[in-house]
Amino acid sequence: MKLAGEKGVVAHYLMTLEMRHYSPHTLLRYGYALKVMMQLLESLCQVTELEQMTVLHLRQCVQHLMTTPIDRQKSRRPPENGKTFSDSSMCSFVRVWKSFCNWCVKEELLEKSPAARLEFPKVEKKVRPAFADEQLQTMIDLLDLSTEQGFRDYIILLLLTDTGLRRSEVARLRIEDVQANYIHVFGKGRKERRVGISPELSTLLWKYVNKYRHPLNPAEPILFLSTGGGNAGRPFGRGGMSALMNRLKQATGIDDVRLSAHTFRHTFAKMYLEEGGDVFSLSRELGHSDIKTTQRYLEDFTSDNARKHHNEFSPLNRLKVRTRRQPKGARKKKL
Repeated sequence: MKLAGEKGVVAHYLMTLEMRHYSPHTLLRYGYALKVMMQLLESLCQVTELEQMTVLHLRQCVQHLMTTPIDRQKSRRPPENGKTFSDSSMCSFVRVWKSFCNWCVKEELLEKSPAARLEFPKVEKKVRPAFADEQLQTMIDLLDLSTEQGFRDYIILLLLTDTGLRRSEVARLRIEDVQANYIHVFGKGRKERRVGISPELSTLLWKYVNKYRHPLNPAEPILFLSTGGGNAGRPFGRGGMSALMNRLKQATGIDDVRLSAHTFRHTFAKMYLEEGGDVFSLSRELGHSDIKTTQRYLEDFTSDNARKHHNEFSPLNRLKVRTRRQPKGARKKKL
């Protein structure tokens, strides 16, 4: 069976993912990773048929990507000319390739997966720092709350800080998803969850909807809308979110921390624990199905951060702890 082409195995796999309601962003990522795999299999190994593919071929593809500088391609955003893909990008490729091969086995197109023994590249562990309180304050103080754009951007920053939502989750929020004390979120894999919001943010969201939100189409369900140019009144979207982060970076000059929506997500996780929250509740708020994923967000949460609430959560609070000696008549036999 041919790997490439409109009737090829890869095209059928991507169609299956689309039928499972994978997000457009995820479909693009999977499609790109599999396109790279097919191109390398053909150019390096002369493999164009699914049945020809072996783990050795896939290892050759991984080695090539890790050692050979690439040229910039317009379809995606690979590294600059002359650079190789990062280890984390390579892990993403391998993960997609394994998923594709597992699907082929499930569909009885292959007896066993050629990617079963394909190793993930070793990724250097990096601590992703969160924003400092002063940096958050600087960003929100820059915004002009008397304008439609300024108020919208202000609400988005507060929402990111208060909930840790992903960029795509913020972009997809609908008016009906906002309730008095929580937000109904559709996350990765179409998973639904309810994320709490503070009373202050709830009031500000109400004000945004009733005073500053001006949809081009009165029936527009998306919460956050663009304010300028030809897109005014249309959904703000992922691109608008990225543009907001770029504007903040230029205006603040923050360069010691990556200024992105995902850094707000890390910041929320760290501050949530610093305020006394527990990691299990945090995992559910972030929409993680595995607490190990949550723990990766907390690499810069140190013991100094943890001990701030030691007195409040100490097990000794449940015991009667004596701070002085008992009178002689009241003493019991001690060990």
